[in-house]
Amino acid sequence: MPRIGHIILNVSNFDSSEAFYDRILLKIGFTSDHREETSDFATKSYRLNEHNLWIRWDAAKTHEPFVRDVGLDHIAFFVDSNEEVDEMYEELKSANAQITRPPAHYPEYSPEYYAFYFRDPDGVPLEIGVA
Repeated sequence: MPRIGHIILNVSNFDSSEAFYDRILLKIGFTSDHREETSDFATKSYRLNEHNLWIRWDAAKTHEPFVRDVGLDHIAFFVDSNEEVDEMYEELKSANAQITRPPAHYPEYSPEYYAFYFRDPDGVPLEIGVA
């Protein structure tokens, strides 16, 4: 069965990105199934069933700010209820995450769609919602 194997996000600071993604992904049901760190690179895998997201830091790379242009637009994570959306919003708000749109119904996407939008430490746009 064809599927997306994994998505890798390059990060500018592994420690802050790991703390950020741990706070989100582990809370919504992902587990970390691999972590490796040396003085030259660090990588961590988050997995939920067939879904696999990696963060990766490379000491040899220079980092430029994320630009929402050709390529990645955003990543959306779905949870099971509006209450879970609200809980994650409060969790990220208390962590001083950059919230770009608070929890609300977005009927322009689907009649019952409820979500909020935010950025990771490198400015990558993310969303948590209920489809």
